[in-house]
Amino acid sequence: MTLLVVSTLVSLVVLPLLALFWLVRRSPSVILWGMKAAAVGSYVLATFYLGGWQMLSIYGRVGLLLLFGVAAGFGAWRMRGAPLWKRPKGGQWAGVVGAGVIIVVAGIGLGDVYQAQQVPSDPVDLTFPLRGGVFYVASGGSQALMNPHMKVGSPELTAWRGQLWALDVVQLYPSGNRARGLYPTSLDQFAIFGTPVYAPCTGRVEAAENTHPDLVPPARDTTNKAGNYVLLQCGAEAYVLLAHLKQESLTVQPGDSVSVGTRLGAIGNSGNSWEPHLHLSAQRAPGGTTILDADPRPMTFAGDFPVRNDLVRRSPM
Repeated sequence: MTLLVVSTLVSLVVLPLLALFWLVRRSPSVILWGMKAAAVGSYVLATFYLGGWQMLSIYGRVGLLLLFGVAAGFGAWRMRGAPLWKRPKGGQWAGVVGAGVIIVVAGIGLGDVYQAQQVPSDPVDLTFPLRGGVFYVASGGSQALMNPHMKVGSPELTAWRGQLWALDVVQLYPSGNRARGLYPTSLDQFAIFGTPVYAPCTGRVEAAENTHPDLVPPARDTTNKAGNYVLLQCGAEAYVLLAHLKQESLTVQPGDSVSVGTRLGAIGNSGNSWEPHLHLSAQRAPGGTTILDADPRPMTFAGDFPVRNDLVRRSPM
């Protein structure tokens, strides 16, 4: 838990502020400062798209862009009167090399952001299963930097391949963060805990689990990874898993018919879950030993393909 909080603060606050401080410092020439501005700008954009902003506030993304604009303007003002080009000397080459490395690395990350938004073939189109709030996609897309579930494409993880294009979704408070505090241990402090979950399709309940306890973060159940769940058959070769539900909250059982909007249960923190959230994935068959050992299918929602940092706003019905 401490490592997660520290890494979030370092990646979203400390390193961006250091980059902005570097940007406002004078360079030997305008061209060298421009290279530095390109490096910091690409780094800020990569952080904007790839950062897990739900822990602090999604408004921090906009704040970072505004700070970059201010720093770039102030840095450019400080460079007035500087020569267009002046050959770097000694340690000044470290800044040039560092800027080049940042541009390359950030460019690779931004390339992954673009690729993550490309819809894989043959998606299952669904209705978003949550209502009455603002929901944030913490993991989603078709690239590993945006969606850690993509790691199940490795041969050694084939038993979990059904979640290849899975989504992890949390709910946000008006302040733009998903919990009261950086990483509280009380489940009630998370905005999504207890939020009702509704059927995203018309179909039948293929399987369900309702008995696993809701765990206090950061505890996880690595044996029963899905925790409490509902597996729906939404059509031919279209099985949708909604996982990490609240203990004893399910209102359906295997064999039940459901339609879009049928209440299934509520969000909990059961299974291999780092905190309360909804896991959604689709696959071509029911699965066997692990529930997720079937070929995956991507999901769209009214034609949209959600990726990390996307917001979904839904009014109560």
